[in-house]
Amino acid sequence: MRIYIISLLLSLAFFVLNCDDESIGSKTLDFGHFQITVPGNWESFKRTGVDSQVGGITDGRDTLSYDFGFYSYDLRHQTTDTHIRKETVIDGHDALVVRPKVPGADLIGVYIEVDQMNRLRMSGYSYNELIILGMFGSITFN
Repeated sequence: MRIYIISLLLSLAFFVLNCDDESIGSKTLDFGHFQITVPGNWESFKRTGVDSQVGGITDGRDTLSYDFGFYSYDLRHQTTDTHIRKETVIDGHDALVVRPKVPGADLIGVYIEVDQMNRLRMSGYSYNELIILGMFGSITFN
């Protein structure tokens, strides 16, 4: 229950922060295997992957890349020395969220074990941690 409340608060923070500029709004990007709600000024892009689906999202300043597949990086090198590591549940799946102890100084990311064959890693660099964390909390899977 506690994890559900934390995820809900992160999602709420995302939407509250976006209410400052009604012209931006929010939208949901669909990547086939998963969806994510982002501010209206964020766009998606695809890359060519060999054994996974890869791509990213950007607002032109901040960029997050994703890797959906079996070999997605599990964020194990973001240790408690440099990062705040939080285990949580996103859309019913075990997840790990990491963010740097100094905002913007290092990688912020999420790693989600979707099933035995698929994992999602989304990560990048940003000073807008609340917006990024809200986006992570909005991820859903088919």
